[in-house]
Amino acid sequence: FWIDDAAATASASSNNDHESNEEDVMIHEGGFHPNDFNEGVRHVAGDLVERVELIDTFVHPKTNKTSNCFRITYRSMDRSLTNEEVDRLQEQVREYAQDHLGVELR
Repeated sequence: FWIDDAAATASASSNNDHESNEEDVMIHEGGFHPNDFNEGVRHVAGDLVERVELIDTFVHPKTNKTSNCFRITYRSMDRSLTNEEVDRLQEQVREYAQDHLGVELR
């Protein structure tokens, strides 16, 4: 298992702004369900998670590993999130995924 880093794209300038990050999660056949990742993200970031979407799935033809790419959208209803806040949340999500979902970060 592993998660691949992805760049955050967005800027924070009003209460309606949001940050979206993407994480690629590599899994072995039968070892992980996308809802596990969704629940983990919500466990870590709570109400700051607006949406967790599975946006792409790829099965490597030689290794038979499945790659799921998730887009995580963070938003606060009462203030703008800074890039630093979102980066911290994203790092906590990565740590949670590694420690509790058994993925290997690369």
